[in-house]
Amino acid sequence: MANQRYLILLSLLAVQVSLAKEPTLIIQPNSILKSVGEGAYVSCMAQVDDADLVTEMSWTAPDGEKITNNNENSVSTAEDGTTGKLDLVITKLRERDVGEYTCSATYAGNQKLEAKIMVESFMEIDFGDTPLHQTLLIGQEGKIKCTPMAKPAPIVDWFKNMIPLKNGDNHIIQQDGILIKEVTEADEGTYRCRARVSALGSMKQMEIQVEVNIPPVINIPPQNVTGREHEEAIFECSATGKPAPEYSWVDNNNVPLQNGDDYHMNSETGVLKIMNLRPEQSGEYRCTAANSAGEDFKTAHLQVYTKPMVEEYLNLTVQSGNNMEMRCVVSGNPPPQVIFKKESEPGNYSQGINADDRIVVRQERDEEGREVGILEIEGVSRSDDGLYTCTAVSEGGVTQRWGHITVEFSPTFEEQGTTVQWSWEKAPVNLTCLATSIPNATIQWYLRNQEINANDPNMQRLEMGPRGVLRVNPISSSYFGFYTCKATNTLGTNSLDIELKEAHPPGPIISSKVDKKTATTISWILVDPADDGGLPIQSYIVEYREAEHTWEEAFRHVWNKGSSYTIDNLIPMATYVFRFAARSKVGDGEWGGEKSEMMPGHAEPEEPLIFAAAEMEIPYSNHYELQWEVPLNNGREIDFFQIVYYQVKKKGEEWEPVGKKTTQEVPYPGTSSYKIEGLLSNSYYKIELRAHNDIGFSTPAEKIIKTAHDPKTPTGHDPEGLSEEGGPNAGIIVAIIIIVILVVAVVVDVTCFFTRSAGLIATIASKRGAKDKDKETMLEDGKNASDDDKGEIKKEENEDEKLKTSES
Repeated sequence: MANQRYLILLSLLAVQVSLAKEPTLIIQPNSILKSVGEGAYVSCMAQVDDADLVTEMSWTAPDGEKITNNNENSVSTAEDGTTGKLDLVITKLRERDVGEYTCSATYAGNQKLEAKIMVESFMEIDFGDTPLHQTLLIGQEGKIKCTPMAKPAPIVDWFKNMIPLKNGDNHIIQQDGILIKEVTEADEGTYRCRARVSALGSMKQMEIQVEVNIPPVINIPPQNVTGREHEEAIFECSATGKPAPEYSWVDNNNVPLQNGDDYHMNSETGVLKIMNLRPEQSGEYRCTAANSAGEDFKTAHLQVYTKPMVEEYLNLTVQSGNNMEMRCVVSGNPPPQVIFKKESEPGNYSQGINADDRIVVRQERDEEGREVGILEIEGVSRSDDGLYTCTAVSEGGVTQRWGHITVEFSPTFEEQGTTVQWSWEKAPVNLTCLATSIPNATIQWYLRNQEINANDPNMQRLEMGPRGVLRVNPISSSYFGFYTCKATNTLGTNSLDIELKEAHPPGPIISSKVDKKTATTISWILVDPADDGGLPIQSYIVEYREAEHTWEEAFRHVWNKGSSYTIDNLIPMATYVFRFAARSKVGDGEWGGEKSEMMPGHAEPEEPLIFAAAEMEIPYSNHYELQWEVPLNNGREIDFFQIVYYQVKKKGEEWEPVGKKTTQEVPYPGTSSYKIEGLLSNSYYKIELRAHNDIGFSTPAEKIIKTAHDPKTPTGHDPEGLSEEGGPNAGIIVAIIIIVILVVAVVVDVTCFFTRSAGLIATIASKRGAKDKDKETMLEDGKNASDDDKGEIKKEENEDEKLKTSES
């Protein structure tokens, strides 16, 4: 029994021993994989029978340093109050924090416990500072950069335009990008840099825009420019390159140019404008085209020309017959050419001997280096007097000055007017003598070769030269006669005789003749008196009376000489007596040319006058404004005007009417014009105009007009080709009508044939059908007929063929 108990006790102890826990440390989780920068939390717990026996529990970092519970550190320990438990806290994982961490403790005072955990990090793909836009320089070595970073290290793939890139002779794929040994324009485009990490299952890519830069090359260099002082000059400079180059300029002193009052520079187009040019701006100018790939420059020269200046050009005075030299001194850059011209002549003088071989032009340089133009004239004449221009011409411009040559000469009387003066009724008269000379002449007066008496009150000298005026009061005949005007200057003397004559009224009219006579008007032709009294006839006087009246009851009318000598408002059938006299400044002459005339009776009006020429082309195609002058009515009032117009054609020298005449009446008193409408364009018309009173019509005034051509209005027939009977091209019109009738008949017959089987075509078709049936019957019957019968059939077939031919 005791043995049994002992065995049972041993069994229980064995079970208890087998059920007791082996002391260990448990770490949860069993591994850590975190992204750099993330936090991590690890729990270390003692798995023992009695947690209170666990002591000296701690964490050791990968570098062997004990980890404290200082929360300020990125890695620290933490307790939550559970016995036998210590946590590891990583607030922000760093790359140096990666490694194996050890959790250790002592159990029951002598048993060492230890557990380890591996903390690992990974980094998501990051392209860092890889530029999205990159540039390469053509012809140079370049690299397209792409530096993706990840943990584990990424695998990098390259694509261009969606096509995978591989290593080649000119392109080498490296860890940090693609190395291009010699860049070409073909290397430009969009590249894709793709990074992938298999362990993480991550993939990321970015598009890189690559631009190939080309250094500038000036393909349109600036050209040498010339400009005039105070004007402007423009340089143009253009270059190729990528990106588009910017332009800059420096002047002849190598000073960079900026926009301002004197310069305007366009940095985008390369155009440089230099304003208000000055001579000191002449020199070399440099254009520089630059971009990120490089620069290029070209130079050009600016030459500023100064406007010529006339420094000396003097007026000259020379005596007629002498030689002269006119000098014009000019300066400028470049040296100007001197051109002489006389203002009153059309052309310039040429260098050397001119067409007038008295004139020679030459140019020389004086001791001061100035250009001198010289105009030489040999044997100066009065025609050389006048204004002369000196023109200095160069590439710098044109400058002009005027100078005058005064030619002195002895007196002449070339501008003298009349040399005869008149006086009547002892009226004072001024004798005028006009002397032309340089210098001016003084005047002396002589009567019958004797110098006038300065004390004679009847002869007074009003002007003494160059215009001499002598006032004569001819109180007696001794003051009439020849006066001598003597003009004198430093070069000579000249004389002119002026006759003073006594005037009287005109003599009687030599002849008077009736020119035209109507019922109420009479026109005269008058012949001047044989003696006009010394002065021109100014007008004529007519007096007229009825035969039974006296001259005291006469009517008077005055005509200006040269006008129409017409008297109107006379009485029809009355007899008038007319006499005439001439009038001048002196007075009225004697009556003469007396005539007696009986006036005609009442009659139809005189012929009207149509304004404008007898034949003319008018500017209108379908109307014409007819205007006329109202004629004399011959004693009866005009009550209307008759207008007749019609189309005409020319045959030889005559105009023949074509078509009907149109007549219109225009009442009078009223307008003296009428608008003729409804005319055909490009046609000739004859217009007849008659005035009418209660006695009858006047003779017609006639006019031929031609209307203008207008394609939009009806056109008359060619006036030269009109037919004799009824108008132009009648044969053509008849032919057109016949053709139209035939076409209509054919259309109607065809319509009847197809709709009703009637008409001419239907009749012909029916005859053809009957003959064809007869022929078929005869052929059928004639299969066994004799040769004679066959001959008859053949004959009928021939006739049928003839019928077909005739029908066709």
